Amino acid sequence: MKRKGSTYTYTYKTIIISMLMWVSPTVADPNLKILFPVDGASFQEGEPIPVKYEIKPNPGGDHSHIYINHKEAGILRRKKATFTLNPLPVGKHSICLKVVNKAHTPIGQETCIKIMRL
Repeated sequence: MKRKGSTYTYTYKTIIISMLMWVSPTVADPNLKILFPVDGASFQEGEPIPVKYEIKPNPGGDHSHIYINHKEAGILRRKKATFTLNPLPVGKHSICLKVVNKAHTPIGQETCIKIMRL
């Protein structure tokens, strides 16, 4: 009986930790900035969205990729520039920048924001 109780306790702790990891937001890296738009910004339907960014890659980083809703939207070779997104459909969207190495593998340096298309 004691063993069964500890298994349940372990299972509940594992589930709670897993849930917290699933819902926790991405921690922004201070060397990776989305200067525009700001987190929570809203845009009208049909309007292109300029994403102004500034990147200082950590060791091992070569360039960056931009993701819209977890899908790669472009490769960013400049450290400071603006990437214009095509108009997005109505709804909530995430914009993420991830620093990658020369093999295009993320090195763990990333930042994300959320925007709303009205």
